[in-house]
Amino acid sequence: MAVAPVIRLFGFRPTRPAFDNVLRDWIVPAMRGQAGVIEVYPGRQGPDELGPRLVASIWESDAAMDFALGGSARLDGRQPEELDGMADPTVEVLSAEITFRAEDAVDRPRIIRALRGRARPGQLARYIEEARAGVAADVAAGHGPSAFYLARGDSADAFVALSVWTSWGAIELATGGDIRRPTATRHPELIESWEATHYEAIDL
Repeated sequence: MAVAPVIRLFGFRPTRPAFDNVLRDWIVPAMRGQAGVIEVYPGRQGPDELGPRLVASIWESDAAMDFALGGSARLDGRQPEELDGMADPTVEVLSAEITFRAEDAVDRPRIIRALRGRARPGQLARYIEEARAGVAADVAAGHGPSAFYLARGDSADAFVALSVWTSWGAIELATGGDIRRPTATRHPELIESWEATHYEAIDL
């Protein structure tokens, strides 16, 4: 049986200004330096410096993630989410059904989009395949995401889609939304409910 990659979503609120320097200088480099990590995407919401933060990491397997974050990725024996300066930490680990990362991306990531939804009863498998085909078509057309990951959620018909983009324009073309309605998504006929959250990608 093939081992599925996993998506780890670590969310928190900083309790002091300039905490993004901790993300840049230690948390993200420490995670990227681990065996088994595919990529790490840090994001922020503003406008102030104490808005929500997201560190989304993709791992080759659940075992690789557990080994890395239980060992040398710690600082003074603590997990990254146990550092001082964080409030309301949450960690979610999901098994990925779709993993895509552009190998030849030139422009830096600017937007991280986390979409949580629930497919209509019995339609999740179809939605996953439609999403897979849609990403391939968008990439072929030249306006696809820099990365796209989709996982089943922790309840029936639930899913989580994580995508990374270089511009709002690319999101508009891929989702059918616009700047005034940036949370649109494709295939609403297959989805019972959904909510998209956007983060500004943190420069590293």
